[in-house]
Parts: sequence; structure tokens; C-alpha cells
Amino acid sequence: MDSPRFKSTIGFIDLLFNILLGFAFLFIIAFLLIKPEAKKEDFNRRAEFVVVMEWDNDANGDIDLYVEDPTGKQVSFRYHNHNYMHLDKDDLGSMNDTVVNADGSISTVKINREVVTIRGIIEGEYIINAHYYSLRSYDKINPKKPVVTVRVELHKANPYSIMWVGEKEFNHRGQEETFLRFRLDKDGRILPPFTFEQKKFVTPLQAMGNYQGSGVEAYENQNTPDTPIGATGR
Repeated sequence: MDSPRFKSTIGFIDLLFNILLGFAFLFIIAFLLIKPEAKKEDFNRRAEFVVVMEWDNDANGDIDLYVEDPTGKQVSFRYHNHNYMHLDKDDLGSMNDTVVNADGSISTVKINREVVTIRGIIEGEYIINAHYYSLRSYDKINPKKPVVTVRVELHKANPYSIMWVGEKEFNHRGQEETFLRFRLDKDGRILPPFTFEQKKFVTPLQAMGNYQGSGVEAYENQNTPDTPIGATGR
């Protein structure tokens, strides 16, 4: 019989309900898989302050970061840890940008960066310096220019903020610059103003490597690309 009263829509309704239920289930799964983009300021660092130094990524030159705390202790490639300060890596410029993988292939990551983490608070003045340790240019036919741009940033970790950024040009081996001096109170608050009075950390004796001449002569001689590196194990 074709009478409407003998027709039923239960099957169609049931099918429609199942389709809607399937879409709802897929929507819930997709929503659970969506992860909000991580924000730099949301990254919970186990530190109070972070000092980041970067220089030209394609530069051969080795720039060293120095940070001195209020007790007069310094961290650098010579001493990676002092008090609450830690240097994460001694970046040698292009020299340690390339690694040999387990399968024998070679990978290169052109990032020239050194980072010092300050994990606790000591009241007083901190000083941030950079020193042009060596050129490390082995291309005698077309050596790269020794001039590099060095950038230093001071980050406060929690809550996150960038407190200071500065750049300087380094054009010869042995050049040392004070980028920033800042003071902290006992609670880790920065006491303005920032200051920039120069203070040298690297002495002629330290700079001369394994050169056996007099201190002054050795310090000046480090501007020669063939000066041995030596004594520091670099």
C-alpha cells in the first residue's frame, strides 16, 4: 500500500542521528589534538636571568662571552660555572658548527651563540663583556673579513621580558668591549640605570695563548691570523 500512514521515517532519522554523532565524535578528537602555539613568554625557565650573545652566523671568528657577578667571579670558556652562573657552551664560530652523524653524514648548523644562565640572585652589579678571541680563518686565498657584528641580550626569565639589547662591531682579534653593567637588589629587581663603563677582563697574559714572548708583544701578536691558540685547549 502507498498510503502515507503506512510509511515510517524512523530509519532515516536513525541514520541522520548516527551521522551527526560521527561528526561530533570527529570534532571532539580534532579539538583534543589541537595544541596552542607555544609563546616565548610562556616558557618556564629554571633561571632568573639569561644573557644571550650572538654574532654573524657565517663568521669564522670566535667571540667569547664573559659575565661577572657582584662577588667578582666570572664565567666564560675558561670557567663554565661560578656561583649561580653557568655557560651552556663555548661556541668556537664556524669551527664547531659541523658534526659527523652516526651514519657518517655531515650536518652543519650555522648558529654562533653563547648563553649564560643566572640561576639565583646575588645583590649587586653584574658586568657583561665580549672578547674577540680568534679569527680562525684558514682560507689563505680569500680569507673572510674579520669584522663581525656582536649582539647581546639580557632576558628576565620569570615573568619573561627582554630587559636590554645592544650591538657592537668587532674588527680585530683581542678587541674586548663591555656591553652592559646592571645592578640587582636582594629580591632580583633591576636597579636603574644601566651603565656602560668599560672594564677589561682579558689580560695580555691570558690572550697570548701558548706564545712565549713578552706579555705586551704577545697580546699585539694575536692579531696575526697564524698565532697559535694553544694553552687554553682550544
